[in-house]
Amino acid sequence: MNDTAKLFYDIDEPFAAGFFEDENGSVAARFCRAYRRLFENYPMPEYRRENPYYPYGELHNSDWAVLPTYYLQYYVREKKLKGKSPEAAEIFSQFDREHGNFLDADGCKEVLRYASHIDGWNHSALNYKRILAEGIDRYEERVSTMADEDLRNALLDVILGIRCFHRRAVEYLESVNAEQRLISALKKVPFSPADTAYEALVAVNFMLCLDGGDNLGYVDGWFPRYWKGEDLSQEIRYLLKNAEYSGCWSLTIGPEYGGHTVMWLEAAKGMARPMIELRTSKDMPKEIWDAAVKSIFDGNSNPSFYNEEAIQSRLAERFPDAPREDIYQFAGMGCTETSLSGMTFAGGIDQNLNVLKVFDEIMREKLSECSSFDEFYRAFTKRLRMAQDNLVRYVNAFYKKRASSYFAPIRTLFTDDCIDSGKGFFQGGARYTYSIPSDSGIPNTVDSLLAVEDLVFSRKLYTPEEFITALDNGAPELLSALRGCPSYGVGDEHADALAHDLTKGFYGYYREAKLDIGDGFLPTCHQFVRHIDEGLRIGNTPDGRKAGTPVADSIGAVNGKAVLGPTAMMKSAAAFDQSMVYSIPVLNLSITEKYDPAVLRSLIEGYFDMGGTQVQITCADRETLLKAKESPEDYRDLIVRVGGFSDYFYCLSDELKDAVIARTLF
Repeated sequence: MNDTAKLFYDIDEPFAAGFFEDENGSVAARFCRAYRRLFENYPMPEYRRENPYYPYGELHNSDWAVLPTYYLQYYVREKKLKGKSPEAAEIFSQFDREHGNFLDADGCKEVLRYASHIDGWNHSALNYKRILAEGIDRYEERVSTMADEDLRNALLDVILGIRCFHRRAVEYLESVNAEQRLISALKKVPFSPADTAYEALVAVNFMLCLDGGDNLGYVDGWFPRYWKGEDLSQEIRYLLKNAEYSGCWSLTIGPEYGGHTVMWLEAAKGMARPMIELRTSKDMPKEIWDAAVKSIFDGNSNPSFYNEEAIQSRLAERFPDAPREDIYQFAGMGCTETSLSGMTFAGGIDQNLNVLKVFDEIMREKLSECSSFDEFYRAFTKRLRMAQDNLVRYVNAFYKKRASSYFAPIRTLFTDDCIDSGKGFFQGGARYTYSIPSDSGIPNTVDSLLAVEDLVFSRKLYTPEEFITALDNGAPELLSALRGCPSYGVGDEHADALAHDLTKGFYGYYREAKLDIGDGFLPTCHQFVRHIDEGLRIGNTPDGRKAGTPVADSIGAVNGKAVLGPTAMMKSAAAFDQSMVYSIPVLNLSITEKYDPAVLRSLIEGYFDMGGTQVQITCADRETLLKAKESPEDYRDLIVRVGGFSDYFYCLSDELKDAVIARTLF
């Protein structure tokens, strides 16, 4: 053992030590050895007799400073590591600069011109369907035949670690006289195929721990084939509790509707995560509709509703050569990033383009030079394309930098077709690899364009210079005039036509953009904290928004403007050209308990008939939200939809609480 690895072992950092055992080894070899040491040395958690699974949640050891994480593979608690050994902290800091700093790639400065931050997240689910059907033993056989000797040995190293962790888990359970049903199941799975629904759940729980608890993916892709009608409500609820404990984001059910669908919906009651995404087809049974709507009115913010027919047809158009059975494995990972379960690397959100920031910049630079609204609109869309060009160049640069310096052991093993292609998860090995960019502020931009068109070019109430000066000064007469301008969110035909034209060109750009590692770009539009951060960088805008306040929430109307009710608001949202927003445009809907359940169903179905893709709903009145902000200890069970994810209201920042409270309530 070399001195560097020994240093980390001596301070009880075996996961970190694994990165340094062969400092001249390949990136794959070093990352895989680290994960092997993680599984060999992770302290077994105490068995909880009431829990039908083992272990629980992500592998997080409070005594370690360097720990695994599902999307960045490792993270460092720098202060803790420095407290153990300043020398070790400096060594790992250098390693991180070489391997973890891939976001600092060519084009980063240009991209940050229109984005408040870049995070490089990626969400995925392992191929649970295949793991349950074949078992890890079969994966090991496949790895053993790989032509690339280095990658083969690296992945076999990880499997050795998984075997050790699995053996230690079984031995521990036997030593504490755990439930025999659990011991028997865990002796079999996940190395051998599952035969029963309980064995499948045990295996999925175990694999979720290995992967860090990111996503459960498309549950209907594997659960119904093992379920024989038995009542597994308690077992499913504990799986979801374990998943929530690890921060698991989401799962997708439907359209394989049945008693199990209701079981998953009911099991999730009272939990913020994992979020349930319900693939909603035109023939979804009334039993499922009733259970889903009841869950909403019970205050669970689950499920969100997904337009099954629209999603399937759009993905088939986007991936014309993909087998139908692949497209059918759709799930919205993370907040709601499109993935084909077990076969996908989807970078998301790779970067968020602040469309309102682009508008604000071009308004100040070019408005006075334009003789017509059409000329100004062309100048704006030209600058918008430039921003998208910069985004594409940057994403390509950081993808290549990450591929050369980073490796994902567990996802490489259990994502098709990494083994068959002989490439890692970050190296283009997945069957489907694409980037997911998002955007913010399009509704604000539409309203701002409408105001400029009306006040500057149509009625000529202001010169461009007067308009911008009055805007910056918050002149009362301008604010009054802005309130009379056409706006998005009320079903106004002119406003909706402008929204359609803008989004058709904007999202159509990504349809043709190329990605050097992968299949291109599948854009989304969903906001959670970004719409707050992005607003901080922009002054007063012509949509009536005040400086520093959030931009619009995803594709919903600007707060306070959906004054003609939810039907008109959804008509405007459907005017977005959603046909190429392949990674799901989010629409938040806030209702009170007084809303009619039958009307809610009709509203969702009507939106889907117009081409809408997804609806997510919070059921809580404003008075309750305000009380919960003032007295959070009295409302610890209050769950709200934020912007692609749910959370307990008391856990949100004050800024996010205010953003939820400010939504139009129906």
